[in-house]
Amino acid sequence: MRMTYTQAFKDPEISKALVARIREKSTCPLRLMEVCGTHTMAIFRYGIRSVLPGTITLLSGPGCPVCVTAQKDIDAYVMLARRADMILTTFGDLMKVPGSGSSLAGEKAKGADIRMVYSVFDALAVAKENPDRQVVFCAVGFETTIPTIAGAVLTAKAQGVNNFSIYSANKLTLPALATLMETDGVEIDGFILPGHVSVITGLDAFVPFFEKYRIPSVVTGFEPVDILKAILMLVAQNESKSPGLVNAYSRAVADTGNPKARAIMDQVFEKADAIWRGIGKIPDSGMVLRESFYQFDAAKKFDMPVSDTREPAGCGCGRILMGLKRPDQCRLYKKSCTPMHPVGPCMVSSEGACAAFYKYSR
Repeated sequence: MRMTYTQAFKDPEISKALVARIREKSTCPLRLMEVCGTHTMAIFRYGIRSVLPGTITLLSGPGCPVCVTAQKDIDAYVMLARRADMILTTFGDLMKVPGSGSSLAGEKAKGADIRMVYSVFDALAVAKENPDRQVVFCAVGFETTIPTIAGAVLTAKAQGVNNFSIYSANKLTLPALATLMETDGVEIDGFILPGHVSVITGLDAFVPFFEKYRIPSVVTGFEPVDILKAILMLVAQNESKSPGLVNAYSRAVADTGNPKARAIMDQVFEKADAIWRGIGKIPDSGMVLRESFYQFDAAKKFDMPVSDTREPAGCGCGRILMGLKRPDQCRLYKKSCTPMHPVGPCMVSSEGACAAFYKYSR
């Protein structure tokens, strides 16, 4: 019976062969970082860490959008939820992330009208159904979701849905990778680059980064064979001291990405400095609404005086996102910080390194 295209990327025999080749080729210690939170979950779910040789350490990077959302932005969402005229809409991952004094789940329990949605267009529909209420969407994401959010803003403007707005905590991937490479103490020998983001940006977007830092980099998908193939490529590049930028996810990622999606994103948003949890301010790493769309900017619409706030004492989320610490090296892990009572977002998000470590590690 002939194997289908999809089955090939899940086939255990192919995976075993790739593991054997990795073990054969890997002789020097390597620290490889998967940037995407979906890769982190796949690596844990499929037990990939457990089959790799001791020479290879996998690090979870700043590719979980909820995990890198600054404390002040969580506090802003809580403030918005407390408004009497407000319907706050959000993806589920944000609900339990603790702010300085509360969380969205806590505010919902107190009676705030907070609704979980699966798409920003669901939030827009809520606004149309409730013209006498203000509806804000918590815009947290990377290049993968920013074009969709931009499309919703364009639709709201075209249809005159003036009770709809967003509070943007959107971020861009490449500035964070550059910051990692410039940070003292961060040691990375290769990147497993994000597949979903690359569908939008294309491989070409990573060329300036690669040419500057000459670090082995592979874009790949999310099945076991995808991830193991990327690891093998990174091992080979390091062993031969021949760094390259490789697209191992050509079934989804083109060199030029999705120009139409990027055009929509750039029509609505512009770059701005942004605060990343545990990392700090990264220039031109955020995406905020352009002046022509200020009527849909919740931060301006409601004149919110949100100041920077301290992250929870003892939380290692920031250092984990930079590859400086494993989840089980955080002093709060499995003690005061668990999925039922999280201290930081890395234990909350379905793409968080701590949540994955907690669920799948023995």
